[in-house]
Amino acid sequence: MRPLLVLLPLLFCVACATGPASLPAPTVDPDQLLARRTIGLDPRPYRDEEFWLNPDMVMRHFVDFSIRDADSEGAALALMKSLREEWPVLKYRRDANYSAADAFHEDQANCLSYSAMVVSLMRHAGVRASFQRVEAAPEWDVEGQSAVAALHINAVIFQQGKQVEVDWLPRRNPTDYERRIVLTDDQALAEWHNNLGAEALLKNDLPLAFAELSRALRLYPDAAHIWVNLGVVYRRVGLLEHAESAWLLALQHNTRQLQAMSNLQMLYRSRGQSELADDLDRMMRYYRQQNPFYHYLLAQQAEEAERFDEARRHIRRAMRLHSDARFDTLYVRLLEHES
Repeated sequence: MRPLLVLLPLLFCVACATGPASLPAPTVDPDQLLARRTIGLDPRPYRDEEFWLNPDMVMRHFVDFSIRDADSEGAALALMKSLREEWPVLKYRRDANYSAADAFHEDQANCLSYSAMVVSLMRHAGVRASFQRVEAAPEWDVEGQSAVAALHINAVIFQQGKQVEVDWLPRRNPTDYERRIVLTDDQALAEWHNNLGAEALLKNDLPLAFAELSRALRLYPDAAHIWVNLGVVYRRVGLLEHAESAWLLALQHNTRQLQAMSNLQMLYRSRGQSELADDLDRMMRYYRQQNPFYHYLLAQQAEEAERFDEARRHIRRAMRLHSDARFDTLYVRLLEHES
C-alpha cells in the first residue's frame, strides 16, 4: 500500500522536533474513544481478519514446488526467483486491501497486501519474515503550506544473520532520509484495518471507518497516525472534544506527528484559542525550516520564477541539511544561471 493516511485538506502528515508543552491533556480517555456507544453511530463489523495471513492450498503448493531443490539456506532465493517469474510486473492499486491469499491470486494490490503475501509464503518455506514500515521524510505540496509524509510497508527476511528487504513495488523518490520499523503481525494487521478505515473515510462511511479504526487501535494503541484518523471520524460526527482528545493522544505517542498538530491548530483557531493555535503554528513553521525538502521545494519555485540567487540559497540550505541526488541535480542546473 502506502499504509493509507487520509489525504484530505485537514490531514497532512508532517513531523516536528518536539511537541508544544502547553497543550492540554485529553479529556476523553482511549477506552472511551474506542467504545461504540461513545461515537453514537450504528455498529458495523470490521473486515474479517481470521485468514488475513494464512497461505491457501495453492500458495502452499507453489512454495513446495519452488523450493523442492533448495536447501534451507537457499529457500528464500528460490522462492523469490519463482515469484519474479510468476509476477514480473505487479500493478499497484491503493485501495486493494487484500489478504495474503487474495493478493497471491490477483495481479494488483497495494504494498501491504503484497508484503502480506511475501511474508506468508516465506514463513511456509521456513524462512523468518516480518513486515517493515518505512517512514519517509515529509515533502511539501506546491503551495508549501503542508506536507505529506509517505508511509510504506515492505517485507524483510532474516537469513544467516542478515536482514534483507523485499520491496516489490516501485517507490516514488526513495531516499535514505527514512526511518524503518519492523512490525509485529498485530501491528501490520492494524495497518490493514487502518487502510480500510481510511478508505471508508474517503467514502464518508463513518460507521465502517469507526469500526476499522477502533479495531486497528486495539491492536496497535501506540500508532499515532491511526489516532489522527480516528479524530477525523469524531470531527465528522461533530464530537469536537473527542476529536481533540484523539489528536492529543496522537501527539502523546509521537511528538513528531504534525498531522495531529495541523488538525489541532485549526480546531483551536476556530474556537478562538489563539495562544494554543499560535504555539502550534510556531512549531510547524520551525519544522519547515529544519526540513531539507521544504527548502528543495522553495528552490524549485524560485527557479521557476527565475529568481536564481534565491533558488541557490535554498538548495544550498537543503544540501547542508541532507544529502540527496535530487538536490545535487538542481544545484548543478542552477549554477548554469550564476552571473
